Amino acid sequence: MGLISNCRIWLGWRDSNPRMPGPKPGALPLGHIPMFATVFNFIIIVAKAQAKVRVWYNIGMYQAYVYAVALLALAVLVGFAVVRLPLLRKIFLPTAVAAGIFLLLMGPEVVGKHLPEWSFPREVYAVWSELPHLLINIVFATLFLGKPLIKIKDMWQLAGPQVAFGQMIAWGQYALGGLLVLLFLGPLFQFPAIGAALLEISFEGGHGTVAGLSRVFDELEFSEGRDIAVGLATASLVSALLLGIVIINVGRKLGLLHESVGVVSTVRNKVYTQHILHEIREKGVRVRQYITPWNLAHHGLLIGVGVATGWLIHRILLMIEMATWANSGVIIMGYLPIFPICMFGGMLAQILWHRMGFTISREIVNLYSSSALLVLIATAIGTMSLEFLTNSAVVFATLYLAGVLWIIFAFVFLAKRMFTQYWFENAIVSFGQGMGMTATGLLFAQMTDPKNKTGAVEGFGYKQLMFEPFMGGGIVTALSMPIILAIGLPLFTFICGSLCLGWMIFGLHQFRPVKRL
Repeated sequence: MGLISNCRIWLGWRDSNPRMPGPKPGALPLGHIPMFATVFNFIIIVAKAQAKVRVWYNIGMYQAYVYAVALLALAVLVGFAVVRLPLLRKIFLPTAVAAGIFLLLMGPEVVGKHLPEWSFPREVYAVWSELPHLLINIVFATLFLGKPLIKIKDMWQLAGPQVAFGQMIAWGQYALGGLLVLLFLGPLFQFPAIGAALLEISFEGGHGTVAGLSRVFDELEFSEGRDIAVGLATASLVSALLLGIVIINVGRKLGLLHESVGVVSTVRNKVYTQHILHEIREKGVRVRQYITPWNLAHHGLLIGVGVATGWLIHRILLMIEMATWANSGVIIMGYLPIFPICMFGGMLAQILWHRMGFTISREIVNLYSSSALLVLIATAIGTMSLEFLTNSAVVFATLYLAGVLWIIFAFVFLAKRMFTQYWFENAIVSFGQGMGMTATGLLFAQMTDPKNKTGAVEGFGYKQLMFEPFMGGGIVTALSMPIILAIGLPLFTFICGSLCLGWMIFGLHQFRPVKRL
């Protein structure tokens, strides 16, 4: 009742109010927008209610898990409502990011320092901090489940330019990070050499990769780097959405798109997890008939087998290392997290499933991976420390600006010379992934090519098969910091710069642009 009594009656928009003689374009609302008023009052009620249950702060482990699940569900609901506010809806901000920011604000890093009686208990943040590095195994195990495979030669014809462009960006991020640390951040701010890997880890890898490397950050005594990487991943994702929409609108006005379409209307029902339900409906199948308990159960078991297989492979590789080259002091697998291996575990599980006669639905796999990614991003943002903003603000700003400018440079000056045709549609997908996540790239693809006439989405999908095992959270990403320690930052920067230049030259000469018909 308190929520209802505190809200003003919404009188409707002026152009739809029956008391108005006619619509008035651009008119302001007569009363509070219901969504904003409801969300704001709901947050206040939750804060007051949880302030009355401070006895829960000395809670047991079981109660902490229950409380953590309840508050996480609340954060997702708040994020779901917030991203549907008129301004945020236009930039397609993911629910996970909004939920994570809500958890961060209500936690010990913000509200806890100023209004401790209103903040969420520290015990639930301890529970949430364990989730990201576990959920990333699920995300990587599902990367290639249910995706059709074709011959390598055909795959390269479709995805070759995407692979060259993506590899150039990723290796360039390492080289740029190395130069910044060698010439500026290291001498002036004593930033460690392994910090050169943060650009690729956060921009290309994202929140999941940062979470998966948590143990590596801890073992290398670089926990501050993890917080900086989470902050960079969040800032780059939001920037990708803002800049991407601006770039697409400019490209549409300049006639760079194959087909001029309205940006918002084409993707209204295809954003992030909504595209899964859209694809099911496109098949002419009812969602209730498609998403059945049996389908959910055997796909969940498939993903579990994929993760378990990845874990088993990782353990076997560790045992081999301990029995061989580890005796001479060379450690490789000890620094390699489980999540990159889960990609191969998922592939092996898929082969087993096909031989057992099961059908794998990519849409249901996406439901699992999207749900895991939502919780992963929300908890990764919500549990990060903000001390780096005080201790390493200049480092954070420098890495962020360098990362954004590098990808914009690659898109504006190199993409049109590396893609054989439809360069804008192809490059904007890699732009979205290189600064945000895979779902961001696919969102931009829906904006620029809703009918998939350019083949950008198909090429991007096959590019991931040749890209993800190595970069953006793959083997190279996972071992980048240990490699810097092993060979030194100058040599690492030289190798990465050479590979970046090599992929650039290869892309410019191998894939010569052709004029559109």
